Amino acid sequence: MSKPTTLAKPTLDKKTKSDAALAFAKVKTSPAEKRSFFAPEGHRRLTINLPEDMHKKLRLAAVEQDCTATDIIMRLLIKELSS
Repeated sequence: MSKPTTLAKPTLDKKTKSDAALAFAKVKTSPAEKRSFFAPEGHRRLTINLPEDMHKKLRLAAVEQDCTATDIIMRLLIKELSS
């Protein structure tokens, strides 16, 4: 058996721990990137449960229509709610 290799502890160079933590926490993103998991301004995010076969059909329809699943759902909701 070979002797286990020891790993060197990472260092923070000349920065203090608090400086390194602050630098790590500062993420340079645009406002749109900050909202990637949120609905766009003026919208609300909705989560629904679909049977797998219906989800597959929705994805396929979106590819065939060169649009997104959201576009299809929005059209269906507009049609349904305008009645």
